[in-house]
Amino acid sequence: MLSAMENSSRELEDEIASIQKALASLGPLRPGSLYSRYNVCGRPGCRCGRAKNPVKHGPYHYLSYTFQGKSHTEFVSAKDLAKVEEQIRTYKALRELVERLVECNIALARLRKEQR
Repeated sequence: MLSAMENSSRELEDEIASIQKALASLGPLRPGSLYSRYNVCGRPGCRCGRAKNPVKHGPYHYLSYTFQGKSHTEFVSAKDLAKVEEQIRTYKALRELVERLVECNIALARLRKEQR
């Protein structure tokens, strides 16, 4: 019969393998968050500049993220909005998987150290 440490070690190794498979199956991803804005164009007589009940143009969607220490903002067309939202969800899943992978590897290293 396996000792509790060996069993835990095997469970951690299985979880690490499972996480690695999940990482390999991730699709396109990108960091950041989406936000929408309504704008005023400034053309004389445009409905967006009315004093009473202005009707601003939009919504215009933007992706905001920081990569390699630099802030970026990108326009996202309405037709690409769902695709970008999915890429953001995939990026969040990546971060969660990597965090769990690190936790498992730390726990496995500690168990192996105790087994010596």
